[in-house]
Amino acid sequence: MKKNKFEEIKTNYDPVRESFLTEPLAKLITKNLLPSMAAMVMMGLYGIVDGILIGRRLGPGPMASVNLLFPVLALAIGLATMVGVGGNAKIAVLLGKGKISKARGVFSVVLILGIVIGLFTSLSIHLGFDRILNFLGTNAELGAYAGEYLKGFYLFFAPIILLFILERSVRTDGRPKLATGVMIFTSLLNIGLDYLFLFPLNLGLGGAAIATGISQSLGASIFLAYFIRKTLKNHQGLKIGSPKGCWSEIVGISANGSSELFSALAVGVTTLLYNRQIIEYAGTSGLAAFVIIQYFLALASQILMGMATGVQPILSYNHGGGCHERVRGTLKRVMGTGFIISLFFFLLIRFQTENLLGIFIPHDPETLALAIQVAGYISWSFLFMSIGILGSAYFTALEQALKSLTIALLRGLILIIIGLTVFPIFWGATGIWLTTLFAEGVTGIMVFVFLFKSANPVLLKAYSNRDQIYSKRLV
Repeated sequence: MKKNKFEEIKTNYDPVRESFLTEPLAKLITKNLLPSMAAMVMMGLYGIVDGILIGRRLGPGPMASVNLLFPVLALAIGLATMVGVGGNAKIAVLLGKGKISKARGVFSVVLILGIVIGLFTSLSIHLGFDRILNFLGTNAELGAYAGEYLKGFYLFFAPIILLFILERSVRTDGRPKLATGVMIFTSLLNIGLDYLFLFPLNLGLGGAAIATGISQSLGASIFLAYFIRKTLKNHQGLKIGSPKGCWSEIVGISANGSSELFSALAVGVTTLLYNRQIIEYAGTSGLAAFVIIQYFLALASQILMGMATGVQPILSYNHGGGCHERVRGTLKRVMGTGFIISLFFFLLIRFQTENLLGIFIPHDPETLALAIQVAGYISWSFLFMSIGILGSAYFTALEQALKSLTIALLRGLILIIIGLTVFPIFWGATGIWLTTLFAEGVTGIMVFVFLFKSANPVLLKAYSNRDQIYSKRLV
């Protein structure tokens, strides 16, 4: 007699999967989101501290030059995120369905892809170093600073990409506290090495780049050692398995993670456009002012991405296990929390602008005054940021790649290109600062349209017997 879905899951018992499928949602979300968000808070604060150290030690020019490199770095980051998010979403869905052996094989494929991407990126930068700097359109001063940073950074791409991937894999394996602990350790080490290399050793921007490479390489090594140990001791859950028969999953992984890839690539393209437009309309001081605001945009974005990372296995496991009511409950809770975080950052930037921005460049009143003006426009975009980030993550977790990709392209590329092209014609530099608000607002509307359209077939369908058992007791 054919087993029903509930009996199949009980046959292939895995405590991690059962936790995702049966634990009360409030407890499960708290357990997974708080560690993930804490890790991203530390990474975001590291970015801010890094900017403060560079700004105070070397000035606004070197601080702005690091931003010029992001279009190049975005390609590697995008590929890593595509493999990490798409791969771990697939792994979690397979684990939710009880296909543990295949999930382990897919994990091995993801690791191999990450290493190959990292090595290829480092080699490409080494061979095309001067052409890359010319492509970025740097002037003599900013180009020298950017080249110094890139020389210290590019050799570390393979371990940095592995850190992106493995941090998500550890969370998928049900160890959010371990993932958070390693990421916090990595960020603190990075800050310590930044100070050491910038101040006592006086190594300049190259030293700051090496500090980042060393700390993130160590973090990746800890994660990798965790999975190697699990594999050697034959522990339960996610571990390294044979990739045989799993290489065909690369297409699905790439498709499902494509929204994250295009989002990162879009940030690279739009950063290039932002840099050129700002330099044209507001000069080097304008670029430095914008970079300072970007540190806070990045912090808010990273916290929300931490939420997205933490909630992804919850959504994917329950989607794979057929628990549609739990998927709906998770979405509602996460969206509400995301808006509260967005509101906090909006109020913080609106009412503490001068105190926050003055930390970066206390001896450059002209740039500080411009940064305060820029913050007044960009702060409104915080109110809509959570909708686009969490909406894209939701559709990725449910393997609805087209919707996730559409959201990512609108938010990160199409709307920003429109804003940067059209708005400065009418409002000059002010049009540049309004572009972020335009992109976040329109994207938020599109997310709600997609959620409304998908509600009937996905979220409000008649639940299976198994769903009803768990829903009555736990949701």
